[in-house]
Amino acid sequence: MSSWVVGVLLFLVAIPLIFMGLGNYQTASQSYAFKINDQIVTTAQLEQEVYQYRQALEKNFQGNLPPIYTNKFIKSITMDYMLRTILLDQASRNNGLVFHNDSIIKQIYSTSSFKDENGFNKDLYKSQLFKIGMNPKAYEGYIFQKGITQQIKNAITETVVLTEVEKQELIKFKNHIRDISYTIINYNDIKKSIKLTDQDLNNHYIDNKENYKSAAFARFKYIDIDKNDLIKNIKINDELVNTLYEKYREDGLYSKPISYKVNHILITKNAEDYESMAEEALTSIKNGLSFSKAANIYSDDEQTINSGGYLGEFILADLPEYISAAIITMDVGQISELIESDQGYHIISVLEKSQNSVTPLDDVKKTIINDYKKENGTRMYFDLIDQISEKNFSKKYTITDLSEIFNVELKSSKYISEQSGHGIFNYDFLRKSLFNNSLTENNETSDLLYINDDRFIIAELDDYKKPLQLTFDESKSMIKALLLTQTTESKMISISEETRDNLNAGLSKEEQNLLFFTGNVDSKNINLDMKNIFFASSSKIGYSIKELDNGDYIIFTIKSISYPENLDKIDGVNDYINFATNTRSESEYNLFYNLIKSSSEIVINDEYMSRD
Repeated sequence: MSSWVVGVLLFLVAIPLIFMGLGNYQTASQSYAFKINDQIVTTAQLEQEVYQYRQALEKNFQGNLPPIYTNKFIKSITMDYMLRTILLDQASRNNGLVFHNDSIIKQIYSTSSFKDENGFNKDLYKSQLFKIGMNPKAYEGYIFQKGITQQIKNAITETVVLTEVEKQELIKFKNHIRDISYTIINYNDIKKSIKLTDQDLNNHYIDNKENYKSAAFARFKYIDIDKNDLIKNIKINDELVNTLYEKYREDGLYSKPISYKVNHILITKNAEDYESMAEEALTSIKNGLSFSKAANIYSDDEQTINSGGYLGEFILADLPEYISAAIITMDVGQISELIESDQGYHIISVLEKSQNSVTPLDDVKKTIINDYKKENGTRMYFDLIDQISEKNFSKKYTITDLSEIFNVELKSSKYISEQSGHGIFNYDFLRKSLFNNSLTENNETSDLLYINDDRFIIAELDDYKKPLQLTFDESKSMIKALLLTQTTESKMISISEETRDNLNAGLSKEEQNLLFFTGNVDSKNINLDMKNIFFASSSKIGYSIKELDNGDYIIFTIKSISYPENLDKIDGVNDYINFATNTRSESEYNLFYNLIKSSSEIVINDEYMSRD
């Protein structure tokens, strides 16, 4: 991101946020990922979203995720997305926004996946949703939520203006010069200077002995229900494939609709005397002028000109009604009369027209098999959820009983702890659910534990190894790392505060070590992290302390700020103002979101979110 972009964002977003304040919330129990007002998002729900997001990423990167995509990073961006979605949905509803039922219906009716050659097909709609494990009510709720939150965004981003005063201030901000004096306290240098003795480590061990125990380990018996395995194991023979093909063929599913290759030009209402222009174009075409030449001579529509008067190949359902209504009555080579729409006048001609045909069985056999297996496997999966839930609710059945009743393989895990696992037990939320008193002490079966929307397990304790006290030698490396970090951070603060105070007192020894920067937000000769700090800080007397992204501390003061006097002579002002207006629209939307966020009661499980 260029530095002047950062400058605009600071002016339009960061600076106003200083006055908003942030909530100070306490961390509660560990069974949730985060809470928003009265709504709780569990660790299981977040892990399911993380799992699906990771699957999508692995597909995009062909299984080779870049190093930046750690579990912790994916978890963080997934939580941010869920948080934003929930908050905007709540705000939309609280502000009484309505996405009309007609709009929902229109969007559903225009979705190609729900249409056959006759248009929207209700049965196809339900069937397609069933295949992805969703019912119409949930899908319509998704469209509603998306619609009303988009209304909020449009209301903010489409009404943004910059006043002349704001434009002047923005130009000044981008081009003003800051004169900075600073020094840096290096984290690694301080860390290397720390010397810890064995006695220091031993004293900490004695005072905090209870914190240094081995993890509890357990082995579990479990059943694993995976919708994809059920789908894979569904049997289908050629006789059934033929029966399904005949049924779908009679229903018109395998009839290929007639397609049309169409020439087209548009004379828009923006053109001067567009009606006369359209009449002249139609006459010329009927007298033999090609559509490509007519497009260049008469059309003011960029797409028409670029395509040389060729619209493409379409079925009627893909075209606007005013075009499709004309095409259906036309012969190949025939030229239409003028067709009026909100855009202007259209002239069309049908170049080619395909014939109705039926797709052969061999071309759709694989699709029939896949759809049949997916539909029946999905139905079986949801039936199993209901049946197993009913049996498991009473806690009268062991995991072995459930395995036998439902003819499901009984599996056994290796030893796992709450902190680490293997295979399916790599999920934090799953291990958290397993290591609780009802399983480890009461020997009950677990509830249905969902790995994702398509898979769940039920588990029962097989063996349990209690945590043991670690010796000092076993704990020594952990204690050393902890104390080294704590001591380094404490010394960093102490040295930084002493340096700041000495600089503010004017001690010459400290001033001899100062570094200097003079420049604006476009300057390239300084670290971006430091520049963001310099240009986000107010100009006040005295030195201040800030922590850099790498852990170093910077002590700095803004000695002076100078603004350009003649703004008219600055190059690139118009481009910058256009960019600033666009940025303002998005920043005001983000400001609105941050305002909602800061006024909401949000509690994040930091301990859970910090795990990798």
